[in-house]
Amino acid sequence: MEETRKVVEALMKVGPRFSDISRATGIPVSTVRYILLKRLPKLGLSVRASINYGALGLQRYLVEFKSSYPPHYISRILDLLGESMYLDYYTYSMNGDKFFAIFAVPPKYESSFLEFLQILEILGLIESISVRKLTYVQYLPFMVEFFDFSRGVWLQDWINHLRSRDVKELIEYPDPNPRIDKIDLIILAELQKCAIPVKYSLLAKKFNLSRQTVSKHFKDAWKLIKLFAIMWFPVMHPELVALPLMVKTSYKSSIRKTLLSIPFTYTEMRSEKGEYFAMLMPPSIGLYMTLKFLTESIELEELLFQNMEYSGKFPVPYMLYEESSWINPFEKGVQNLVEIIQKQKKKNVCGDG
Repeated sequence: MEETRKVVEALMKVGPRFSDISRATGIPVSTVRYILLKRLPKLGLSVRASINYGALGLQRYLVEFKSSYPPHYISRILDLLGESMYLDYYTYSMNGDKFFAIFAVPPKYESSFLEFLQILEILGLIESISVRKLTYVQYLPFMVEFFDFSRGVWLQDWINHLRSRDVKELIEYPDPNPRIDKIDLIILAELQKCAIPVKYSLLAKKFNLSRQTVSKHFKDAWKLIKLFAIMWFPVMHPELVALPLMVKTSYKSSIRKTLLSIPFTYTEMRSEKGEYFAMLMPPSIGLYMTLKFLTESIELEELLFQNMEYSGKFPVPYMLYEESSWINPFEKGVQNLVEIIQKQKKKNVCGDG
């Protein structure tokens, strides 16, 4: 499976175009196409674009909160926020009994965003809120040397061959005048969902654009991508996954280096308060060794077990970009939420009757 490994390595360097990967590796285009479209999905590997949100003029915030409502109820509300309120990602911690949500908000709407969170608290939806700015959130390069591309499983002898990834911390400074338009954002959103195959004609048909328009804007969108990340989640064999983990600790370069040496670490983020977070997707057979390594190697503030049923990732919210500017949806969003809550209460009353 050396060809598959070479294709994955090249993809992270040159992007997911078949011809570019073929030139970089010397592997025929037909073979590259087969590996990316057929082989990787069977192995549980997918490709997503990691975007520089700062270049889009967005600041990311981490919001930690609890709720007296059941997780499935809050999860449905968060799904609505992901469609219309700048929510980028959320997850529920089973052992912490709390949610973590990442919002990507234009800095000029920060006060409206914070007021929106306060109203959610007044409405009784959330409580014990903690908000902090994130200096960056980024996917990490896939560690190909620790993955068995013939069986689609991680090699378990990673501790004896410990190697940390040399990954720069790319601070996401919000650009006050981002050089983007709605078509750029549409393309980025599609590449976040699935970066393969890259076909201008499919995008043109889906969004009623000309192929020439898509081609022109693709070059601009490409500049806003930090990495084409490889994600491992074997949908056809979910028993191979134990459960996603989130590690919270104080930021130190040595701690970051240790966490990045774990092959299953796929995302990192850092807050302005000096907190460091890493997300891991350990395989079931490697969970014990991963936990043992974490507890023996670093000082953990929190080790959180994520509930996959109550987690969600959303693409760039291009629907909130109108007339060359990001819009403020928070006031209208409160009205919509109040209506939803009132309807839900009516249903509960009818059910009790």
